[in-house]
Amino acid sequence: MYKILFIDEEKEVFDDFRDYIDKTGSDKKFQVITEYPLENMEEMIAKIIDISPDAIITDFKLNVIKKYISYNIPYTGVNLIETFLDIREDFPCFVITSFDDDAILTSKDVNKVYIKNILHEQDIDKQSRANFLERVEKQIQHYKARINTSEHRLKELLDLRQKGKTTLKEEEEIITLDKFLEHSINKKDAIPLQLIRNKEYLQEILKKADLLISKLEGNK
Repeated sequence: MYKILFIDEEKEVFDDFRDYIDKTGSDKKFQVITEYPLENMEEMIAKIIDISPDAIITDFKLNVIKKYISYNIPYTGVNLIETFLDIREDFPCFVITSFDDDAILTSKDVNKVYIKNILHEQDIDKQSRANFLERVEKQIQHYKARINTSEHRLKELLDLRQKGKTTLKEEEEIITLDKFLEHSINKKDAIPLQLIRNKEYLQEILKKADLLISKLEGNK
């Protein structure tokens, strides 16, 4: 079962999303955790990391309805996922919105923006609603598989390096794999490329990758 974090400022939308999951027959695939947006972006990012979801789905305009929160939200859903992607590269993130033109104009990746009426059966057919969840599931699977594959390959190459058998091409592959794994852990604190050849540093990245993978596998 995959853990989805759903962020919105309206409780009714939480109920709509859970109904949507149930009506598409996806309740056995997804565990839904709902959260109101926090007032501070840094606190919201810390909350996401603490929850450790497999995917984030957020409303675009998070500061419209004041029924359930009493504070102003100084960021949009697009701002939120792009800030999170600065930390966790390629993480499965999605924005749903009734204001798709505004969201698309402000988003770096229009493929992450979806129309909110997918949550309502009268507005869209069942197949289209299911297709969105299929995309969420496939992105989660692709993200997890890429991390696992990259870690295993990096370990193989480091074993070869220890034996003095790596080629120049394999040394370049080590750098590429390490860069991806490090960006999956914390892109903002990425080490300069010229330092990646350091053995102790690479072993530390593998330890962190192991921890990340164990968290991801714990969400199954």
